[in-house]
Amino acid sequence: MALVPDEPASLDEADDGGLVELGEWPRVQAQVLRRRLETAGVSVMIEWSGPATDSTGILLVPEDQAEFGAAVVNEIDVDDEVADNSPHAYVARVEEHLSAAAGLLAELRSRLDQLEADGKL
Repeated sequence: MALVPDEPASLDEADDGGLVELGEWPRVQAQVLRRRLETAGVSVMIEWSGPATDSTGILLVPEDQAEFGAAVVNEIDVDDEVADNSPHAYVARVEEHLSAAAGLLAELRSRLDQLEADGKL
């Protein structure tokens, strides 16, 4: 991902062309919320203000995504969210992958059993 001074093209292509402000947050919280919005498929832009160490970010989304964007932002408190690089997040991701792998293995096992029952193996 690269930082550029221009709005993303997807924001320029919004049906009504307008951006809606969702709110203003301290730097780290704004970055967490931006990531949450991007993960939810909402186009987002942050307008930074203040010096780098004490900057605040104003989150802007296209008007047609504003209602959903506000719901995503207000879903849970940013302070309660586990950072993506925390040990808990890594463990959760590993558990998700293992669970998916277990599901695939079970499906493969049932297909093999079916092929054996049909005499194809």
